[in-house]
Amino acid sequence: EWKWDGIRGQVIRRNNNFFVWSRGEELMTDKFPEFHPLTHQLPDGTVLDGEIMPFADSRALPFALLQTRIGRKNITKKHLQDAPVAFIAYDILEHKGSDIRDTPLELRRVLLEEIVRTVSLPVLNASPVIGFNNWDELTQSRSTARDINSEGIMLKRKNSAYGVGRKRGDWWKWKI
Repeated sequence: EWKWDGIRGQVIRRNNNFFVWSRGEELMTDKFPEFHPLTHQLPDGTVLDGEIMPFADSRALPFALLQTRIGRKNITKKHLQDAPVAFIAYDILEHKGSDIRDTPLELRRVLLEEIVRTVSLPVLNASPVIGFNNWDELTQSRSTARDINSEGIMLKRKNSAYGVGRKRGDWWKWKI
């Protein structure tokens, strides 16, 4: 899948509460009011891992737009208009209240895509899977990454568990 440039985070719905957390463990729910509709749409007992990105018209926008919102105490209507965001989900860590990080990626991906389809809101998207038949095709796809505001490609073993931290082996960043 594409390696997006944004703020890595998690959206969490537990016990009918909704939270947005950064990878650095900063609670950011109030900084992204665009995600508040997920409070009622995301199934309870769901944790999604992904990237908070500037996003409009079904496409990623340059990271610099998101930087205009980072660190602000209050997000104004102008910020919301000038730097709209979406959550681009890479993975699902909890489903129906159960930790599924040890479930193979290809099965987690099916659940993730089902949730994104069911929620059907423009602020929640699954990061597209890049199909390829050989390394030359994948290399060609990677060469177009900057055209869509991506940093490159993430290669993930289909049977991999969700890895915590920056471990190597089953997942590999192939940046431009």
